[in-house]
Amino acid sequence: MTKRLLDFLVPALGFSLLSSIAFGQSFTTMTYNIRHGLTTKNQSNLSRVSDLIRSNKADIVALQEIDSATVRSLGRNQTKQLAKATGMKSVYAKAVSEKRGSYGLAILSRYPIIASQIVQLPSPEEGASRVLLCAYVELPNEKTVRFCTAKLDPHSAQNRIAQAAIVTALLKESIQPVVWAGDFHSNADDPIIRQMARYWRYAGVNVEQITFPELASRFDYILTRPNDELSQLTYRVVKENRTSDHYPVIASFRLK
Repeated sequence: MTKRLLDFLVPALGFSLLSSIAFGQSFTTMTYNIRHGLTTKNQSNLSRVSDLIRSNKADIVALQEIDSATVRSLGRNQTKQLAKATGMKSVYAKAVSEKRGSYGLAILSRYPIIASQIVQLPSPEEGASRVLLCAYVELPNEKTVRFCTAKLDPHSAQNRIAQAAIVTALLKESIQPVVWAGDFHSNADDPIIRQMARYWRYAGVNVEQITFPELASRFDYILTRPNDELSQLTYRVVKENRTSDHYPVIASFRLK
């Protein structure tokens, strides 16, 4: 691009738009298991969850163990509560039915959610129902990201392997760039994590940080596909266990 053309474009388009054209669209993701909206002392944590989302400037958030109208959550729709508190759009997926309600997964987004998808995941061994929730999020540059979340079975390695395989098979051919975030209940040295590394790129792969302090384990991950036009900019774990028994995990990306 010639200097004369740049001299014309910068005042006409504005620096921020020109930067978007030159460098792509960046966005920040978070994954967080919020333990049904309760702290480890069984006190409500929703206001603190919303504070963490806002203070860490997350654009798209994956939430696990979120309640909808359960007795435990006093009949409240926690997805709608958090969406209102953060000013974000939301989608919810029921995984497990409970008396007078359910719990499952939610996605919050600062950007428009133009479609969503819920997929039932297999459980070869008996276990609680598991689902995959995906939201098609339209970024400011009008490109769409397929942002997905799941909580894999914490009690059965066989179920986790089957569930991860189905998610991988579903998402590996996606025409949209994919971010898959969630609670996989598998440490970094677990065979399932090593197996998935054939198809996925782990944010913070070389960072040895726990996300589930009670067991000193790394259970929470943010993944992208190696062939996508997504480059990781940052990765960090927020070491805050007053709100939930998991730490929030945050990664930012740039979409070319």
